[in-house]
Amino acid sequence: MVGDPALLDRLLVTLDVDVESFALCQVERGRRLIGEAVDAVMVHYVLAGTHYMTIRGHEPLVCPAGSIVILPPSLQPRVSLDGGPAVDVVAREHSTLTREGLFSVDATTSGAYDLCYVSGIVEASFFGSFGLFDNLTKPVAQHVGEHQIVQQAFGVMVDEVGSPGLGARALTSALMKACLVLMIRQTLENGGEGSSMVGALSDRRLGRSIAAVLDRPADPHTADSMAEIARMSRASFYRAFAEAFDMTPKQFVAKTRLHHAAQMLRSTPLPVKLIAGNVGFSSRSHFSRLFSEAYGVDPSEFRAQTRNRPTDPPKAVH
Repeated sequence: MVGDPALLDRLLVTLDVDVESFALCQVERGRRLIGEAVDAVMVHYVLAGTHYMTIRGHEPLVCPAGSIVILPPSLQPRVSLDGGPAVDVVAREHSTLTREGLFSVDATTSGAYDLCYVSGIVEASFFGSFGLFDNLTKPVAQHVGEHQIVQQAFGVMVDEVGSPGLGARALTSALMKACLVLMIRQTLENGGEGSSMVGALSDRRLGRSIAAVLDRPADPHTADSMAEIARMSRASFYRAFAEAFDMTPKQFVAKTRLHHAAQMLRSTPLPVKLIAGNVGFSSRSHFSRLFSEAYGVDPSEFRAQTRNRPTDPPKAVH
């Protein structure tokens, strides 16, 4: 196990997960499904058969049924039943929208498949401040087949995406979060390469400062105060933080506060000025400017647009 288990538990409680779309992919032996390189994290769950994935510049991944595979953005996966000769099938050309948000990708000649898996676009972040997969540079996989809840969860997610009922997006996000937490727990216990998913948190010093901001975003956090919590010099803390999270401590604090504010705008009738103060901004105009930069609209318009939709994480804050 890396880092402090108690700290990781606290951080995982703040994990926000959003599922954008799902595709049910079927592949027969002798055919290879060529996916698209998308600017998002992809999650594959293997329902049946052996998931043999190759990506240029990376070692092949061979995953049995019951495995979860995480792909960082901008990688083009090639999936087949084995590493033998195969006919390439471009996923986009064999994709059918069966129901809203649910695609069927058929890489078979007769409808009979040897490999079946679910592919989804997923966004996961710790309270909108930094992504769970930000430090992931290569695909990772973990077999979670012994957890029956995972297979059941993916079945429900596919049904909910394809035929959404009341609270469908909240339900699919909660189920995906449960699956990812189980994967993280098992990966860390096994000491596998997938621990890079939370590798930046293996430094307990950084973890303490992160937890303090997530727990109390309205406090007057500065690089100096965060370095003191981490028990590091300011220069060492600033350098380690920037390397781990690709942002400055000040940007991290701002993103965390804005995410809190976005949730409050969605779920409460509190005035914008009061929300700004509650999350640590002394000036409404300063808050509104940063919020507009992060979300593309001012707080009032955001509230009007998103009262019935999940809160997206903020973009880069300058």
